[in-house]
Amino acid sequence: MNWGILLVVGIATAALLSALGVSRSLWTIAGAALMLGAAGFAAQGPRHVPGKPVAADVTPIAIDPGMVAFRDAIFALSPADGLALASADARLRDGDARAAIDGLRGDIALRPRDAALWTGLGYAFALHDRAVSPAAKFAFRRAVLLAPETPGPLFFQGLAYVDVGDLAAAQPAWHSALAATPPGAPYRADIAERVMALDRFLRVAAAHSTKP
Repeated sequence: MNWGILLVVGIATAALLSALGVSRSLWTIAGAALMLGAAGFAAQGPRHVPGKPVAADVTPIAIDPGMVAFRDAIFALSPADGLALASADARLRDGDARAAIDGLRGDIALRPRDAALWTGLGYAFALHDRAVSPAAKFAFRRAVLLAPETPGPLFFQGLAYVDVGDLAAAQPAWHSALAATPPGAPYRADIAERVMALDRFLRVAAAHSTKP
């Protein structure tokens, strides 16, 4: 539902700019605003699970309460992984992203082939760096290599890109995550909805960018 609202707002904004004859050079400003809106929405979690907010660095980052529980479900976390990621969440909520990263690194040293931990590390790096930095990319790549047939690493990699406004980079990650999601998975509809809305948003943006 919220994706639909975002899409309608985006199309309406583009149509209004075109109707008003706004200079093409000013469209990037509106586009940036829409990207920020998309990133803000994408930081919201799925509808069907409760969770808790997470914060990064000193400035809190608002994340929909369902996202943490969604992560737990999509990875089917072991008790050890659940404890490690919950500890990282607590450190992020306290504004200490570096401590969250260091804690996850310590857990990975004990379980180096754990895709859930590598995914958590990649996302923590993205929150800390406010970008999908080389460190974040490395962690996500490692997670995907360890669990190529599961959607978790790819979904959170895409979410990290959306959080920083790079929707084009998020698109292939989310498509791959959807392809790796079992048909009967309870979270498949949430991923599919995001993929559909992101595709539509990018098509609209591309169509308007090619207009003279």
